[in-house]
Amino acid sequence: MIAGALCGLTACTGEPDPPRAPTTPAPSASTAASPTWPPPRPTIRTSEEACGGSTFNPRAVRPYNPDGPAYAGAPIHLTALFVMHPYASRELESELPGEWQPQWQPGMYPEQHTQLVACEYFDDEYPSKKVETCTYTTSTGGKKTAELRSARFIYRIFEARTGKQVGRFTLLGRVNSCPAIAYGAAGGVYYQLVLTEELTAKLRPLVMARRPG
Repeated sequence: MIAGALCGLTACTGEPDPPRAPTTPAPSASTAASPTWPPPRPTIRTSEEACGGSTFNPRAVRPYNPDGPAYAGAPIHLTALFVMHPYASRELESELPGEWQPQWQPGMYPEQHTQLVACEYFDDEYPSKKVETCTYTTSTGGKKTAELRSARFIYRIFEARTGKQVGRFTLLGRVNSCPAIAYGAAGGVYYQLVLTEELTAKLRPLVMARRPG
C-alpha cells in the first residue's frame, strides 16, 4: 500500500527525474547590448601627413585612411584634394566634382570612404614671369597694384589606404587669381591658378577607372 501510494505521487520508472528548466529568462531584444554611439572615429591623417609635408618629402607620406577601402573595384573612387601651397584663395581654389568628394557621403565620418588623395604643390622650378598687373582703388581714391605671375603646379596622387603613389602630373595656371578686393599695403604677388576643368580631366582616368579587386 505504501509503495502504491508513492507511485501515485511520482513516476515509478526507476529513472531519475529530468532536470528542471532554468528559471532565468533569456535576454530580450530590449536588454541586448546596443552599439557604441557615437561610433569610434576612424584613423584619418592630416593633409601634411597624407601628402608628405608642405615641402614634399616622399619618406614622410603616411596613409591618409589606413582602415578605409582599397583603391579597387568600380568607380567612383572618392578623392580628397589637398592644396599644399598658400597661393590659392578660397574663392578660386580648384574643386573636384561633388560626386567625387568624400565629404558629401552620408554618415558621421565621410572621410573614411576616401580611396585617393590628390596633393597640389607649387612648382618652384618653373620659370615664372609677370603676366599682368592687378590695380586697385583705395578707400581714399588712390591706386595700388599687385603683380600677377605665371605658375605651374605638381600633382601627386596617392592611394588613401596605403600611401602608395599611383599618379603624377603637372598643370599650368590659367586663372587670374587677383582678388576682387585687396587689403593691406600696396604691392604683393599673385599666381595664375589651375582651371578646374583641366584638373578634372587629368584626374578622371584615375577616379573613374575600373580597378582589379
